[in-house]
Amino acid sequence: MKEKFKLLMERSKPTFKKIMVMFVLSITLICGFSIGYLYNKTYSPKTPSIKMISLDKSEVNLAIDENNHLMVINKNTGDYTIYEDSIGVSIFNMYARNIISK
Repeated sequence: MKEKFKLLMERSKPTFKKIMVMFVLSITLICGFSIGYLYNKTYSPKTPSIKMISLDKSEVNLAIDENNHLMVINKNTGDYTIYEDSIGVSIFNMYARNIISK
């Protein structure tokens, strides 16, 4: 009986080894994909929502700094937004034409 068991164990050893390698490989792949999915879901960059805010002329001050950047300053809250120099120059030119035409 012991000899049959030893013989059976000797024959099944390579098969058992292959099964264990496949089991460890599949568990590793499942864990890797799970970690990747959770990381992507948890730490993916959130896109900020863009809100359009309309303000009256009396609520804001416009200013241009030394680098021709346009600054829109909210009088009520003190918040300000800075735009690039090309936008500042364009709006300043439109504003200047509006003043000259009056």
